[in-house]
Amino acid sequence: MLNRILVALVGIPILVTVLLKGGFLLLLFVNFVILVGLFEFYKMAEIGGKKPDVNLGYVAGLAIPNFIYFSKADNSEIVLMPIVLLAIALIGKKVLQNKVENSSRDIGITLLGVIYVSGLFSHLLLMNYLPKGGHWLLTVQILVWVCDSFAYFVGMGIGRKIFKNGFSAISPKKSIEGSIGGVVFTMGAIYLINNQFQIFSPETNKFVVLLFGLLISLIAQIGDLGESMFKREFKIKDSGKILGEHGGILDRFDSMLFVVPIVYYLLKFFN
Repeated sequence: MLNRILVALVGIPILVTVLLKGGFLLLLFVNFVILVGLFEFYKMAEIGGKKPDVNLGYVAGLAIPNFIYFSKADNSEIVLMPIVLLAIALIGKKVLQNKVENSSRDIGITLLGVIYVSGLFSHLLLMNYLPKGGHWLLTVQILVWVCDSFAYFVGMGIGRKIFKNGFSAISPKKSIEGSIGGVVFTMGAIYLINNQFQIFSPETNKFVVLLFGLLISLIAQIGDLGESMFKREFKIKDSGKILGEHGGILDRFDSMLFVVPIVYYLLKFFN
């Protein structure tokens, strides 16, 4: 417990500063999370009997955020180029090695790692380019914390007392009651944040604000359960130990991996 408190006391102020300031500091943070996240994902896959090409995965995974940052461009080619080149390199390597057995499995798990960790998390840099990008990044992180916390507390209080079946195959402790609690409190939180700090434009309908909260909560929980799904398949408890009792990097940012891209595209659409 002491370890969890110390990590939170040190980590939260650093995270808030990085998200608000953006720029090169955010790039360093994104690179760090992607590098450690790829290491954790590929290590989990190896424990689960898969054989990803980790070196090519690292190169492609780190190329995506740096291409985005140094090009300062918002176009699909910048993000897709490393993924396309990785696919060609992986298939070409297998061909040159004259290997057939488990080729699609190994290529697939390598590509999945890059898309899941780097392709999704690099959207922090894209969101940073939007108007109020830093404030939106911090808002999203706060909403993810709210969703996660209240889903846990509501689940602990009334979980499985109304709905008997939850998400037992993926995460036995998750309940539908907890999920609903996360949705309700996230919608309330984004409404209050917008009233105080006007993160949406003044003419934005309140229904749209609440809709954002609903979608953020649902996507956050899918991201959380998605990582749990991988861990259960690979038969491990935590993605890593870098954060002590908090687990690994993927354990802490699994929801952000999913939420940031969705909010980014929603903001692009509504703005």
